[in-house]
Amino acid sequence: MIYNPLEQFEIVKFIAMEGPLFGYIQIGLTNIGFYLLLASLFLIFQHLLYNKEGVLGLGNTLMLCIESLFGFILQLVKNQIGPQGQPYFPAIYSLFLFILFLNLIGLIPYSFTATAHFALTLGFSSTILLGVTLLGLHRHGLHFFSLFVPAGTPLPLVPLLVLIESVSYLARAFSLGIRLAANMLAGHILLHIIATFSWKFIVGSLLGIIMIPLPLLFLTLLYGLEIGVALIQAYVFVLLTCSYINDAISLHSENSPSTCPGLRRGGSPST
Repeated sequence: MIYNPLEQFEIVKFIAMEGPLFGYIQIGLTNIGFYLLLASLFLIFQHLLYNKEGVLGLGNTLMLCIESLFGFILQLVKNQIGPQGQPYFPAIYSLFLFILFLNLIGLIPYSFTATAHFALTLGFSSTILLGVTLLGLHRHGLHFFSLFVPAGTPLPLVPLLVLIESVSYLARAFSLGIRLAANMLAGHILLHIIATFSWKFIVGSLLGIIMIPLPLLFLTLLYGLEIGVALIQAYVFVLLTCSYINDAISLHSENSPSTCPGLRRGGSPST
């Protein structure tokens, strides 16, 4: 990985089972699957430790961190969704920890950053958008589609605005996932390039050996910045998820009457 900064994102097989028994089906475990499994086991083990603190002797510091994180996400859900968002807190909390763990474990040298792959993050965001849409349809029925009619829209402009709002709504499935993957991908590439350049500078001349503390300090600061990016991106992902859930639960058209005479609550034409 010294000369190719993109090699760290290559998906490789850890375990592969191929043969006539499986035909064209390949069964195996790749590095991205391994780290997803590792993140899932981490979440389960972490909360088993917390729930059995008296037996396993979990440290007060770790307990305080878990409780602070729990309260932080709970407050986020309350602020973004309101009291009606309580049923969705476990999913939001688990999603935050899952993405955060994948982001942070990717900063360990020679590990793998699963969230730098667009296929994974777009899968997350598309699933969230589908779930939010089903939630809105379940709660509001056809009235959910009033979300695509901004309040105060003149009737002749309704078709155009519906088209624009629909494209904007569907774009959430791409923007949410692309934002996460792009930030993780760019940050890791930059860190890899700077680390390679620093190493070549140190071993390339006597001046580099004399100035060793300078590139090491810069790398430490850059590494700290990447830790901050990992935290922020996990937070932004769940923040936007909460915002989407809030849109599905409390439609903007409920706060102000729709100017389209053909729509009323319940989705059926007014008579």
